[in-house]
Amino acid sequence: MRALRYLAAALLLPWSGVAMAAPFDPGRLDYAVQFNGKRVDWHSFAFFVLPRQEVPIRIYLDPDTPVVIEAGSGILRQTGDLAWEWQGPDQAGLHPIVIRPEGRTAMTLNVVTKVPTSKVEDAWIEGYRIGHYPTKPLRGNPIYLPPHGFIEVTPELVDMPVSPHFTLGQFLCKQQPDHWPKYMVLREALVAKLEIILEEVNQRGIRTDGFHIMSGFRTPWYNQSIGNGRFSRHVWGGAADIFIDSNGDGRMDDLNGDGKSDIRDAEVLLGIIEDLYETRKHQRLHGGLGLYGPRPHRGSFVHVDARGQEARWSVP
Repeated sequence: MRALRYLAAALLLPWSGVAMAAPFDPGRLDYAVQFNGKRVDWHSFAFFVLPRQEVPIRIYLDPDTPVVIEAGSGILRQTGDLAWEWQGPDQAGLHPIVIRPEGRTAMTLNVVTKVPTSKVEDAWIEGYRIGHYPTKPLRGNPIYLPPHGFIEVTPELVDMPVSPHFTLGQFLCKQQPDHWPKYMVLREALVAKLEIILEEVNQRGIRTDGFHIMSGFRTPWYNQSIGNGRFSRHVWGGAADIFIDSNGDGRMDDLNGDGKSDIRDAEVLLGIIEDLYETRKHQRLHGGLGLYGPRPHRGSFVHVDARGQEARWSVP
């Protein structure tokens, strides 16, 4: 009943945020690529690897389709029909791979080599404060082990697409705004989840080209400084606090058409996500989902994470 109520609100709203824009483009292709065990079909997507990591690449097309792969760095070798292996370089940074099947749109993999965690000294990297990860994972769950590396973000990488509708800079921690480079962690599963949710939101009649990411990655130090729990999925780059802001006022749009922005609009977004979780096709989307009501300094929002198991909460 809850899902149906939210669905009805999304379908019947007299959309008043902005004038009707061009149809939403999900950025999907008519073929898929598997990189390091993760399969995507968007025209652009980012992956994060360690120096000299060997990564298998598989392209899902008719085996007779001619394909050209362009890798400007690293070592690329073909291992079979529509199968390759790429070994990344030593140096941190962006090393794009472009896949060009004959007669089809190209796919760009924005592969970023991370800085190994061993480069962290006394909880800092190059003047950027990281803090300390828990020494023992929560309930023995390996997703709470310290990350193996950090993405080094220079000003040139802030606008790098991590998917068709999101950029790397949207997920940066809010600490040390004038310090460069910055360092972060971002899980590919979270980015894929946000793209799938965004596509569904548009299919429900809410026209938007993205979510406002109020909070993405947080260093353990920053997360502690704002009073959050040490096992927050934000610390592992696997969570985002999001809302829809097509009119640019910095708050959740009026999604249910009642003329105001409040927690009921966040409930519309949450309901759409819940409906996705309940479909067999998107069972792998399961994770944390939290509803937050407005405060004087901010509007309502929805927390989404990619922890791989269900967790639900609400803060009015």
